[in-house]
Amino acid sequence: MAQFFQVKVQFTTEDDRGKVKKQNVNYLVDAQSVTEAEARTVQYLVSRGESEFEVKSASEAKIAEVILLDSAEAE
Repeated sequence: MAQFFQVKVQFTTEDDRGKVKKQNVNYLVDAQSVTEAEARTVQYLVSRGESEFEVKSASEAKIAEVILLDSAEAE
């Protein structure tokens, strides 16, 4: 059975005027432990070219199951 973890990440960006802004983003990660969820999130973000971020927290999510429908089922 899948286990899901919520990983909170804070990104640091600079706007056109040079003002530094922080944005918080939540990710739902399929993993076996909090450590694995955090590592998978970092690996994912680095592979997308992100560099200015900090993992703020990771905790088990109270998600029973993620239901995905492909386009054929949705019609």
